Formats: sequence, structure tokens, C-alpha cells
Amino acid sequence: MKKRKILPKVIYKGLGFPITLLNVPVKEMFGEEVYDINLNTLQIVVLGLLAHKLAPLTGDELRFIRKYCEMTSTSFGTLFGVTHAAVLKWENEKCRVNPATEMCIRLFILDRLHAKDKEFRSLYHEVSVQRLAEYTKDIHLPIEINAKEKLLAA
Repeated sequence: MKKRKILPKVIYKGLGFPITLLNVPVKEMFGEEVYDINLNTLQIVVLGLLAHKLAPLTGDELRFIRKYCEMTSTSFGTLFGVTHAAVLKWENEKCRVNPATEMCIRLFILDRLHAKDKEFRSLYHEVSVQRLAEYTKDIHLPIEINAKEKLLAA
């Protein structure tokens, strides 16, 4: 049996924004090395991390959330009481999401992930509307996931 290769650090951009994957298992397929991770699990883990992100969501992260939920910009906007044009402005970073609306988006994510009540309360205590409103730093905080622990392919 061939020993599995592990890459210590990979910047993965397949979801539309960079994610740092640590300890990524690699296997050979048809003469090419490919990441041996479960991409469906990756998306679910990233959604959970985005819900709890301490900084405001970026446009690319909002686009990922909308597309993961298989929603058009119109249906996504309707869900949060805004127009499709507002959603496009968020995604293109022409304007920021209102902090109260962003909290609703994060709660929507947790609901989609069938989170337990404890996780909803945790979000409320970790990330407040006031904290999002006051955030002035660069909002492009890196997301880091240990692939060996969370994303092994089935």
C-alpha cells in the first residue's frame, strides 16, 4: 500500500475566496496528485466558520453562502428584505451589509446547518450586531481548517 502524502499548508480557492487548509492528504489519480478531502464537508465546515466569523462577511463569502443555498440574488434579497441590486452591491463590495441584516444571514446559515439551540446562543454572545457595526479593520480574515481532522474523504 502506498503511503499517503500530506501537504502541511495549502491555500484553497475553490469556493471563491482563499481558505488555508492544513495537513492536506493527497492521493494520486490518473497520474495527477489531488487533494483527498471531502468537498461537501469542506463547504459545510466553511459555512459554520463564516457564521461565527468575528469580522463582517466579505462579498465573496456572501456569494458563496447564496450559491451554496442555491438562491438567486433576488430570492436571497427577498429573504432579508432587500433588492437583488443590494445583494449584488454586497457581493461586489460596493457597500457593506447592515450589521443587523448580517446577523440575520448568520442565523440563516446556522438554521440551514440544523444547528442546535446552544450554537445559536453561542453566535449571539460571540458576534454582536454592535461589534459588526464597529468593525473597521480589514474584513478579509483568513479561514484556516485542519483538513486531516475535519475533511478526510469517505
